[in-house]
Amino acid sequence: MPELPEVETIVRDLSKSLARKIFSDVIVLDAFILRQKEQDFVRRLKGQAIDKIERRGKAVIMHLSSGEYLVVQLMMTGQLIVDGMEDRHTRIKFIFSDGSRLLYNDQRRFGQLRVVAKLNEIKHLTVLGPEPFSEDFTPALMRKAFRKTIRPIKNVLLDHTFVAGIGNIYACEILFRSLLSPKRRARRVTPAETNTVHRIIKDVLTEAIAHRGSSMRNYRDGAGQKGRFNERLAVYAREGLPCPRCQKSIQRIFQAGRSTFYCGHCQK
Repeated sequence: MPELPEVETIVRDLSKSLARKIFSDVIVLDAFILRQKEQDFVRRLKGQAIDKIERRGKAVIMHLSSGEYLVVQLMMTGQLIVDGMEDRHTRIKFIFSDGSRLLYNDQRRFGQLRVVAKLNEIKHLTVLGPEPFSEDFTPALMRKAFRKTIRPIKNVLLDHTFVAGIGNIYACEILFRSLLSPKRRARRVTPAETNTVHRIIKDVLTEAIAHRGSSMRNYRDGAGQKGRFNERLAVYAREGLPCPRCQKSIQRIFQAGRSTFYCGHCQK
């Protein structure tokens, strides 16, 4: 599933390519991924310009000249590609007045698109925690949240009500660099370790954005290209391979229904 670095990369690409463009037509090839009636979706987009594109958590939000918003939640296999080649996974074609196109592709059809008058119409967006790069996301906030729970720290990092946008790939990498076991109870993380995790969250996400995200399977950026950060992953999806720090084998366990990859020797 695209996480914060992947969605941020897509948003930056689309912002460069689509700013102020006007929707002249919207062709829905598969209405299954819409969260409203097809006619309403198309009507509210046609003739509108894109004023701004931003990210909230893992959602792409396009501000329309009407004052409404086109919200795209890519989920597992969603793609937004400018002037790409249509294929059998293309679900929606957005046509702009200058003849350019934006394709929404989605192999598994788990994505969700809708036009809303207010963002609080989407419940998921109302419960998101602070963005990792925001002033609200502080070590003090982390310490307070950690003290309140006996959950493993990995599970807390994945909790979108705690912090928005961190998914499984980056939670694994953050904890590896922090030298913390994903099984460590959050309340047992010391203040000094919390400060380290806070810093490394920003470091890992910044580095991943600079390398345009991780293309483990379906992720593509706004131009349809793969990200390169997966070439720098230390533990994620590396079960049985040597730890880059100590050369012991990377282990895999399951937490909250997801695979966790870590070094049992380095991460305490």
